[in-house]
Amino acid sequence: MKTYIKHHFAAIITLLVLAATQAFAAETNFLSNYTPNGSSFSEQTTIDFQKQTFKAVLDLSTCKSTTEHENVLSIGDDLQGTTGWGYANVIHLFYTKRSNTLQVNCFNGGKDPTYRKDHTNISGETTIELNSNGLYLNDTKICDASNISNILSLTSIKYGSTQGSTRSWATYKSVSLITKETTGGTTTPTTTFSVPAYGSTYYICPAGYPTRCFTVSTSNNDEEITVTAKSDGNTGQQWITKQGNYSTTYPWHIVNVMSSLALDMAGNNTNVMPLQWTSENDYNGGQANANQEWKFEEVDATNHTYKIYAYTQNKTYYLTYDGTNGGKLGRTTDSSSATAFGFIKADASGGSTGGGTGGGTGGSTGGSTTSPNHGSFSVNWIKDQSKVSDHKEDAHATFIPYASVDQMKADAKHYAEPWQLPDESKAEYINLNGTWKFKYVPGTSPNFWGSSSSPGASEFQGKDYDDSGWKNIRVPLSWEMANYGKPVYTNVGYPFKNNPPNANTGMSDYGVEDHNATGFYRRTITIPETWKDKRVFVHFDGVYSAAVVWVNGKYVGYSQDSNTDAEFDITGFVTTGDNQLSVRVYRWCDGSYLEGQDMWHLSGIHRDVYLVATPKVFVSDHYITSSLSSDATSGSMSVKLTVDNRNTVSTTKTLLVSLLDADGKQIATGTQTYTGTSTAENTITLSGLSNLHPWSAEDPYLYTVVVSQKDENGAEEMAFSTKYGFKTVKISGTQLLVNGKRIFVKGVNTQDTHPEYGRAIDMETMLKDIKMMKQANVNTIRTSHYPRQPKMYAMMDAFGMYCVNEANVECHYNQGLASDNSWKTAITDREVRMVKRDRNHPSVLFWSLGNECGAASNFSSAKTEMKKYDSRPIFYCNEDNNVSYSDLHSNMYPTVDATSSKSSGAYGKPYFICEYAHAMGQAVGNLKEYWDVIENSNGIIGGCIWDWVDQSVYDPARLVNGQKKSANGFNYWVSGYDYNSTSGVNQGFQGNFLNNGIVTPDRTWTGKLSEVKKVYQYVKFSDFNTSANSVNIANKYAFMPISSDNFEIGYRVMKDGYLVENGKLESFTTINAGSSATVTLPIRTSVEGSAEYLVNVELRVKKPTKENVADWTSWAEEGYSIADAQFSLSEQDTSNGTAMGTDGTMGFPVLPSYTSAGGSLKVEGNTITGTDNNGKEYSISFSNGKMMSWTYDGKKLIAAGPDFNSYRDVDNDRWISSSYSSSSSISVTSALRKSSNNATMSVEGSATGCNYTTNYTFYPDGTVDMEVIFSPSQSLARIGLGMQFASGFENVEFYARGPRSNYSDRKTGSYLGRFTTTVDDMVDEMIHPQTFGDHEDLRELILTNKTEGVQLGVKVGGRASFSLSHYDETQWCKGTDNMWKQKLHWYDLTRNSQVYAHFDYMQRGLGNNSCGGDQTLSDYVCPSWGSYTYTLRFKPQSAESVNVVAE
Repeated sequence: MKTYIKHHFAAIITLLVLAATQAFAAETNFLSNYTPNGSSFSEQTTIDFQKQTFKAVLDLSTCKSTTEHENVLSIGDDLQGTTGWGYANVIHLFYTKRSNTLQVNCFNGGKDPTYRKDHTNISGETTIELNSNGLYLNDTKICDASNISNILSLTSIKYGSTQGSTRSWATYKSVSLITKETTGGTTTPTTTFSVPAYGSTYYICPAGYPTRCFTVSTSNNDEEITVTAKSDGNTGQQWITKQGNYSTTYPWHIVNVMSSLALDMAGNNTNVMPLQWTSENDYNGGQANANQEWKFEEVDATNHTYKIYAYTQNKTYYLTYDGTNGGKLGRTTDSSSATAFGFIKADASGGSTGGGTGGGTGGSTGGSTTSPNHGSFSVNWIKDQSKVSDHKEDAHATFIPYASVDQMKADAKHYAEPWQLPDESKAEYINLNGTWKFKYVPGTSPNFWGSSSSPGASEFQGKDYDDSGWKNIRVPLSWEMANYGKPVYTNVGYPFKNNPPNANTGMSDYGVEDHNATGFYRRTITIPETWKDKRVFVHFDGVYSAAVVWVNGKYVGYSQDSNTDAEFDITGFVTTGDNQLSVRVYRWCDGSYLEGQDMWHLSGIHRDVYLVATPKVFVSDHYITSSLSSDATSGSMSVKLTVDNRNTVSTTKTLLVSLLDADGKQIATGTQTYTGTSTAENTITLSGLSNLHPWSAEDPYLYTVVVSQKDENGAEEMAFSTKYGFKTVKISGTQLLVNGKRIFVKGVNTQDTHPEYGRAIDMETMLKDIKMMKQANVNTIRTSHYPRQPKMYAMMDAFGMYCVNEANVECHYNQGLASDNSWKTAITDREVRMVKRDRNHPSVLFWSLGNECGAASNFSSAKTEMKKYDSRPIFYCNEDNNVSYSDLHSNMYPTVDATSSKSSGAYGKPYFICEYAHAMGQAVGNLKEYWDVIENSNGIIGGCIWDWVDQSVYDPARLVNGQKKSANGFNYWVSGYDYNSTSGVNQGFQGNFLNNGIVTPDRTWTGKLSEVKKVYQYVKFSDFNTSANSVNIANKYAFMPISSDNFEIGYRVMKDGYLVENGKLESFTTINAGSSATVTLPIRTSVEGSAEYLVNVELRVKKPTKENVADWTSWAEEGYSIADAQFSLSEQDTSNGTAMGTDGTMGFPVLPSYTSAGGSLKVEGNTITGTDNNGKEYSISFSNGKMMSWTYDGKKLIAAGPDFNSYRDVDNDRWISSSYSSSSSISVTSALRKSSNNATMSVEGSATGCNYTTNYTFYPDGTVDMEVIFSPSQSLARIGLGMQFASGFENVEFYARGPRSNYSDRKTGSYLGRFTTTVDDMVDEMIHPQTFGDHEDLRELILTNKTEGVQLGVKVGGRASFSLSHYDETQWCKGTDNMWKQKLHWYDLTRNSQVYAHFDYMQRGLGNNSCGGDQTLSDYVCPSWGSYTYTLRFKPQSAESVNVVAE
């Protein structure tokens, strides 16, 4: 009986299994034991890969041992003939019996296989299966569906053997279609629930009814949620799970894609069930709503199901569902009665993922048959501070993907220099910079927005919209530079009315007539066939200020934050071939309230745009960290890799990380395997690293981190690289340590500005900036006040610059926003995106939270978030107030004395001067005094000069017509006062205050930069011994030795300014960092007579020649002098006083007594006439003591005689009340008379603030001495004489400090020498005309009139400086705080033919008081009492030997 029962039960089980097989695994056989015997055959069948599996069981034992590559099976839409290969959707299998090798080739429509591999040890009965998950060999997946998506989209396939020269001898045991849920030997449920993630889109389904989901059908508030059959692509069934802004206990906020309304428990209304309602983020500008704050309680960890509940009305309510198709959601307070729900992720097409489905048609990327549905854009987002983006990718480190490491390295230029454009033939990258179609729509009135004719209502993004009538525009470019709209400059204020979050109404009272213009951009993008099965992203490096993106007329996404990346997944939106990309750009949005920086406010796509392609599952981010010894020479490196599996595909990836040194040698490598169905992080750690070469700004040694990804079959499918430097940063007490050593920040602030492109700074200009900075010993850039383009960080890494990386946050005019909770999301988003993008760069020294946002309580939480992603110090300056969330203390524009008061730091923190030495116009006075304090402190880390470059741009109206320069050679630069009234100064319209650069807009080296170079240099030369020709050299580098490997110690000897010897030390002992040594120079020149002998000692860079040494000098030519000093070889006569600002003792020149070499003169009344020793006649006439004329050989020498002149006005004089005088009341105190062979005369002059006496001596050879004694009675801008030389004296040779202009407190970087130039070229083209061209410590001046063949020499005894000009300075000297608001340009001025000359005993120093700081230090203020003397000795002569060129 027991046996019978057992057999009966077994039979019942067998019948049940058979019934189940018949119901769920129906099989249709096409072939059975078929043997083609080497003949071609081809069959065809319809198929639905979503439901069916194609299965072929082959017996390979009947194949021929004498053949190779038998085509045992092909499957696809074109089995191809004997010569066909590629450009089809087909799988070819070839068998070689003698090696038991089955070669599999998968083509997805392209030339090359998407999968190709030889599978060994294959023999006998072999099973091939093809279904929606991919291709299987003997129950093992060998090719993922993503590689054959075109095949899997077919509804009819062919199978057989026609390809190649060898037909099949295999036996086809069976070829069939199986309709079942079992695929690839494993049972996969048709629905797989996902673990919900912030920012993702899902269908929310009852666990027991996975084919039904939450549904709404309208965009109306109060619509109750129903549960209906799931329909892929129905956005009324798609819900975005967001992180809530108001509750951390109930952190989820669920918003419907179609309606943009939130899932609401409606717990306060028992008459209705759960419904949709205005999101708490949108209601009244943002207001917490407990009914919309959800929590998920896990029910089944394996299947990922959850109870969904909210706490409202002092109760916990759970969602319920009664199982009725089309029924409503309910709620209960009984947890045991709650329904479990699951989340099915909507893929890029709007369909669901997790069911193992794939495929695509029509060549679409993304494996979907329809393009995704991202809903629609709402113009209300531009005035919603909580809406910072839509469908924008998370921030990640910058990288360019390649298909393999070999392809990456083949792109040698980009691989070595990541700022270079990638090679599109090697990278998975397409550059979209260039010409786009453009339409400009001005915001014509404040009421324009929201009207039916406004840009928000346009259809310019339509796929088939006719844009043939549009203009072309360069991308990247600020559209104002193409003369669309007008540039606006504000400092502190906004160009729009301060009514946050609305930014739609321009400040028309001050000339801003634009009420938020819009620019529409369109272009064709061409997707290559090789990208057909890849994930495709469009990437924007920066757009001012908000951008909306469409592809082929379908909405893709939205972005704010003008200066961090915006990247969108356009997989499924694009197809292979041509596609249409549209971008709508709003000039302003609510985010503009956080972009109130001191700058031009310009608009448009101002940074690079490009496409990249990756595998469907790919490494989307990498974060490199190191655990190092304090000197960064040993330790470990970890690379955290984020594997993005947004479509929750079950897959396996092999991840490899390699560390290469600068020579490409592999130092270490590591591997990890990713397996799963969700996005995950895998960390690969390389331990035991030793003998590392640390990175610093002095020695920027870079390693290369290579990341490679292989698919589950071991085929490489993606690779990228990152340059990385090993560096430690630590705050120790009040000092900042890098690699264990104290460093000084020798910095500048910068702006993204280009005179032709606006905010679109190109690669060449970036490189020029970096190289000039390095040449000027600048070691730090503060990215004021927004992050830079990624390529600039790569440059800073490579060339060696520390970076204070500042977030794009400044609300100077409305600082309350930075403490307003409703703006926290927007602020934190900007901070975190910066950190996540830039944290792999060794150049980043510390982070900056933003600028001038007041107390900014939101920064506290932002810092907490930033610290989650990087450990470097974080800084913020709040007007010298102690800020708890800043790791350093800072303020702006302190005086030298105020700086000294913080020598020990402040509040127990290092002191960092984030802005100082405001470089507006003639500026950068007393920089040396700042650094005397800084370098002798124990708590000041340094500072950043404001700022690097003037922001003026070419006049766009002229620029579009090709006009950049005036007839006189001046640039058509414009400033803030050219567009907006400075009567709005309190609203931020501050005229010329945007021009504070050390260099000009076209990056011309200036006298300001020469001073920075000298003060910032890392070497101090001192104690020059004239008898031994020795000098002490102190090495102030933190790391770099001064050795013969990297430097040359050179010298140049000059006699009266002429170079007579140029040499170098052939060898010297290494001077380590922080040490000093005395070296002897092998000077051969002997000091003779009364000539002045000077020696310039120079530290010149050398290119490295040793192996494994990076080129730290790539920014300079071989032999460039990076540090120098000047000393006297001859004994200095200090009887006329000692000059300040010199390396060694320098006396003012002493004129020897003079005896005429011949000639004759006579005096007749007020006129001296004579003949010089060369037979040339001369004549000088006076009237009432004033020189009226002076001729030589019949040619005019002067246009106006010497007189007292105190005119001087520069930007830094804005708080100094000046009295100007260009003439005086003159009386003759000793009449013109003959005295022996000479003649003499004395006059007294009385001018405002100064009396003076001039004692003339006239010599027979035409030489004239003017001894001038000044007796000031008040402090003036300058004490000296002015005069006008006649027209034609254009060529200039001078022996003074040069070659560029210098002033009494800005001359340490300008050395005595003999220089040649022209009067026109002596103009310092500051943006606003102002006093220029001073040259201190004048010894000799020679003016030549080539046309007339006459020359006038001037030698000096005593203290004197000079300047020459063709422009009347009364046009800019106003004596009040006027220059920044006076609309005046160099090209407005009339060039006069005569030469205006100043010979000053002293000109006041510049100071740095155009924005705080010192007016002028006492050492550089003109005296207001006493007597001060110089002598000018004029000597005219013939210049017949000069090559005369008419000018």
